[in-house]
Amino acid sequence: GNDLQDDAMESIARLEADVKRTGDEGLLRTWRRLTTSDHVYYMCTKFFSDGDVHKYFSPYDSPYDAYIFYMNVLADFEQTVKQRLGRQV
Repeated sequence: GNDLQDDAMESIARLEADVKRTGDEGLLRTWRRLTTSDHVYYMCTKFFSDGDVHKYFSPYDSPYDAYIFYMNVLADFEQTVKQRLGRQV
C-alpha cells in the first residue's frame, strides 16, 4: 500500500487489544467495520488506468480526503475505547 494506507492500517491495528479488552460487542463490531478493505481502497493514490477505477467508486474527492475522514473517525473511536477502559483521554 501507499503511506496513507499503511498509516491507517497500522493505526487501527494498534487499537485491537484495547477494543477486545473492553469486552464491548458494539465497539468490537465498529472496530471490525473500520478494518474493512473499502476504507484503504479509497485511499489509493495510483494514477492512469488502475487509479481511474478507484476514483470512480470513491465517495471522496481524493484519497487524501478519504484518509483524513478515516483518521478523524479513528481518533474519535480511540477516545471512546479509552473512556470505556477508564483511561484519561
